[in-house]
Amino acid sequence: MKTTLDHFMYAVPCLDEGVAWAADVFDATPAFGGAHVGLGTRNALLSLGETYLEIIAPDPLQQLQGTMGERLAGLGEGGLVTWAAAGSLEDVKTVLAEMHISCRGPVRTERQAEDGTSLVWQLLFPRRHAFGPRLPFFIDWLDCVHPATSNPVGGVCTGLSLSCPDAEALSEVLTGLGLSVPVQPGPPRMRVDIGTRRGAVQLTCTEDTRTLML
Repeated sequence: MKTTLDHFMYAVPCLDEGVAWAADVFDATPAFGGAHVGLGTRNALLSLGETYLEIIAPDPLQQLQGTMGERLAGLGEGGLVTWAAAGSLEDVKTVLAEMHISCRGPVRTERQAEDGTSLVWQLLFPRRHAFGPRLPFFIDWLDCVHPATSNPVGGVCTGLSLSCPDAEALSEVLTGLGLSVPVQPGPPRMRVDIGTRRGAVQLTCTEDTRTLML
């Protein structure tokens, strides 16, 4: 089967501060994406060539108690959370089931854009596995324009690398899904390498963000 790297999720406790950070690092200002109603979050987006960076933060206009937004509000600093891959969600679900990994979804997901329009897509979340956010979640954009083609360009993603205690098993799962990503044995970590106008940039997870689950 074929799946492709879709995007990276970078969590921050405040979206305005996250946008300012990105503008300085990438010499490009991320575009405001919109609010994830009911999740307590909102985002800003920056194209990285064929993929993109999603800066996700609490939405102060929503009720945060018990939401992902509440968890992000407690972060001390920004860091990578996880990544997403695109492909046929039913095919992904079948392959993962053969590897004894269950899933939640496909889940219809919606975001209100700044101009008031509604964007709708589907997500699939692997469950009951030992890899944490190093195993991606999966997305089908349906009729949406892909964010990598419609947002300011901050650079080009040149690499993704992962580490986890059971590196061989994670590598087997990713290979079975058609994803070629290097996985090293070690503490749970992920790193994204990006080439920008200002030079090479590396994004990593922090002690807080490496265990955040969607």
